[in-house]
Amino acid sequence: MARRKGAALGLGFLILLCLAAYFAPILANNKPLFIRFDGRVHLTAFRDLFPLGLVLGKDPVSLRLQKDPDWLLNLKSLPDPRVGEVLLPPVPYGPLQQRLEDTNAPPSVGARHYLGCDDSGRDVASRMLHGAKVSLLVGLLAVGLSGLIGVAVGALAGYAGGWLDRFVLSRAIEVMACFPTFFLILTVVAMMDPKYLNIWTITLVIAVTSWTGMARYARAEFMRLKGADFVTASLALGASPWRLALAHILPNALTPLLVNASFEVAGAVLFEAAISFLGVGVQPPDPSWGNILNLVTRAWDEWWLGLFPGAAIFLTVLSYNLVGEGIRDALDPRLNGEHQ
Repeated sequence: MARRKGAALGLGFLILLCLAAYFAPILANNKPLFIRFDGRVHLTAFRDLFPLGLVLGKDPVSLRLQKDPDWLLNLKSLPDPRVGEVLLPPVPYGPLQQRLEDTNAPPSVGARHYLGCDDSGRDVASRMLHGAKVSLLVGLLAVGLSGLIGVAVGALAGYAGGWLDRFVLSRAIEVMACFPTFFLILTVVAMMDPKYLNIWTITLVIAVTSWTGMARYARAEFMRLKGADFVTASLALGASPWRLALAHILPNALTPLLVNASFEVAGAVLFEAAISFLGVGVQPPDPSWGNILNLVTRAWDEWWLGLFPGAAIFLTVLSYNLVGEGIRDALDPRLNGEHQ
């Protein structure tokens, strides 16, 4: 029962994190949710929210903010007669917006810097909300791609067997597994041109260097199941090898693969945060929890730069692990029997 509650809490946190990442443009932005400008109403912040940006037309407010990001924040001291009613997001700062007067500002409700600012005057809450998308996309996409590679290699090795398994595929898995995954990822990204270090290249690097665990699970499951009675019966009925593998063996092998995938997502999130913390991941000014956390090493007294991104990474990894345990318990009939 305690594990089920933990899995529910973990899933709830991940759902909230997904919602925060998706709605980040209207939660943390220097663009207004609503503004009356030159007598016309504009919903400027919603233009950054997919898919609304595809249907909303050109916005003169966005063009004005490109020239002066602090324009709407300074309306009290520098009023603009063209501006009527204005409604800004809860965090009225963009993730790349720099305000020199807010450099290293501590958390403040009055200034609406709820999690403080970094050494460039950028709002930490805004950067963390927009950086959540990086962690979620890297985790899910990297594990999805590495899962495809691992399942394909492992399934072929386990189903084909013989010399193809012993001398080619299993040896390839063992060679890749010999390299510590984190240091292999670190080496690959360190050799890349920094201008190519973005969310997509990081995802690809993590995926192509961390598929061996999934391959081993897939190989073991296919070797175990290819001699099962239902496979023999399907073969006797004339099922082709491809049909046996994809329609009969693979669905029955998914339980350990899904459980392993949930833990792999947590590992991918941690990998991305670690390499960004070391400066060879997502490059500033693009926000990432890892590169926000890196800033605390320059000034340890600015505790908010370490506490908030560190807590986000910890809670996200913990939530994925709790969800993984919940999936394992739900799919394992022996554990279900124990709980009953």
